Amino acid sequence: MQVPNKDGCAACATHMHGACSAERLLRQRAMSHSRHMGKIRKRLEDIKNKSSKSTKADFSHNESVRLATDAFLDGGTASYLETLSKEGEVDFLSSVEAQYIKDHARESYYAQESLAGDGAAAQKQNDAGSLPSGTYFPTISDSSEPALLHTWITAEKPYLKEKSTATVYFQTEKNNNIRDIIRRYINKSTQVLAIVMDVFTDTEIFCDLLEAANKRMVFVYLLLDHGNINLFSEMCDKLQIAEDLFKNISVRSVTGEVYCAKSGRKFSGQIQEKFLISDWKYVLSGSY
Repeated sequence: MQVPNKDGCAACATHMHGACSAERLLRQRAMSHSRHMGKIRKRLEDIKNKSSKSTKADFSHNESVRLATDAFLDGGTASYLETLSKEGEVDFLSSVEAQYIKDHARESYYAQESLAGDGAAAQKQNDAGSLPSGTYFPTISDSSEPALLHTWITAEKPYLKEKSTATVYFQTEKNNNIRDIIRRYINKSTQVLAIVMDVFTDTEIFCDLLEAANKRMVFVYLLLDHGNINLFSEMCDKLQIAEDLFKNISVRSVTGEVYCAKSGRKFSGQIQEKFLISDWKYVLSGSY
């Protein structure tokens, strides 16, 4: 039986305390006044000093934010805070955003190519990974172009000339539950359903889509967030859905916008919306 080393524990605690103090010092330096003042900090200082001078809204690019984000991608928290200090800008990343970038940052495909040593395979991966979200490329896609794209492009669209209207439903309206409204529109669709979801794990709505696709021959086009596509696959496995039930259903995953640093390191955003298009006439969006 080993006896705990008190001196070792004390040294460990001192080391952890020192690391926390160092990061706290870096953040204090980043927030301290510097010769150059970033755009966000300058606005905050004007507000804090209760300046009565009116200012125009500035929608121009914030280069300090880009430099700090690049530094975070390439060098982590310490590099990020050091850049903020040099640029005189505020700490603009929340803890959730910072952790997301850490978890999803990846090297450029060219860097992966040099590490892998397989030029042809890495180049193919580079081509596929560089595609913008929601774009179809027949030479790279793993399946043929959905028939939906052909039929909708050539079909007449008289409804585009009709007057548009909008209806707002609130969660407090018990007679107009948003989830039930979504299901009603799915069940009365006769041609096509295009659905974007961040997370799709609702088994009842999934059954509605399966019935529409297999009983009414409605073409269902699903776009799901790439980071959560595994949850949809998990639901299908639990329900033991056979592949032939997807004959009129196209399922694809997409990412959000891709941020790429000058070094080539990058991370992709998320799809965080839910909306449904029914028969190209009705659009429903909301939380349910």
